Formats: sequence, structure tokens, C-alpha cells
Amino acid sequence: FETVRLYTAVAIAKSTGSRARSLKLGADTVMVPKNTVVIPNYSALHTHPRYWGCNSVDFEPSRWITSGSPAPATKGPSAHPVEHLKEPPTRNSPFVGWSGGARSCPGQKFAQVEFVGVLVGLFRDFKVKPVPLKGEDDGMARARLLEQIRMDTGMRLLLQMLHPEKAVLEWRRR
Repeated sequence: FETVRLYTAVAIAKSTGSRARSLKLGADTVMVPKNTVVIPNYSALHTHPRYWGCNSVDFEPSRWITSGSPAPATKGPSAHPVEHLKEPPTRNSPFVGWSGGARSCPGQKFAQVEFVGVLVGLFRDFKVKPVPLKGEDDGMARARLLEQIRMDTGMRLLLQMLHPEKAVLEWRRR
């Protein structure tokens, strides 16, 4: 969800259709003329500090994870809390990455399952790490790569790194 929040894949245009519609904005109501196309600013909504906190533009997957008690069979010193994925609310939510309601994205579940399947396929047999530049240790190389990803990611038609040749990775079979 966090990637979709920060990099909404498709701007969803809405139309008023053949009649004027009222649009409530806080305490005000605005009449939008018939046959008007409205394209909400999803980037502003998905990064507004009112909804996402003071780190609203940071990539924080933990926003979508809740931790609970360890499973009964795993209690003890090495037990880890069970984590659960938080589903975004479907009504009155500041997250509209997949749209919502009757016209929500029909490919949402497919995309999520495909994403997990690709990651499992990649990381089942390989581990990956950044290739250090001269004078860097592994920690420095990782920090450089994360900064490169943060600063060099943008939209063309789809979300992508603008200069992937600058993020050299080494893949090693496990």
C-alpha cells in the first residue's frame, strides 16, 4: 500500500455526467457544472500531513502493519510478535490508491498477488546487495543506494527509476 500511496499509478478522472453535481468542501458546497471532468490531486491527498503525519512524504511501510502477541506455539525468548497488514478503510479514507466503491480497480488483488509472487521468486534463490564504490563499506553502499532511489524515482508513464544504471546491484545465488 505504501508504494501506491506515494506513487499512485493512475490518476482517476471523474465526470459530473449530464447534470451539475454538488461538491462539499469543508463547510462549503460548490456546484460543479455538467459535463465537467474532475481529476483529484492524489499526490496531495496521499502526502498531506493531516492524514499521514509529519513524515507524510517518507516511505514508511510500517504505516500498514500492526503487531500483536506472539502466536501461542512460539512463546519464549525467540518469539516474535505476529504482524498483520492493515487494510485501508473503504469509506472516507485519505487513501484512494485503488479507487473505491463500485468502480474500484478490478486488478487490485491480481496486482498484489503478482507482486508478492515475483518477490518470492526473486528472493527464494537469490540475495541482493548494493555494489560498493571504491572506499565504501556495505553500510555506506546501502545508504547511497537508498538515497539514489529516493532522489531518482519519478513518473514517466509508470513509476520507475530515472537512472537505473546508477543503482548497481549484485545478485548471488543462496
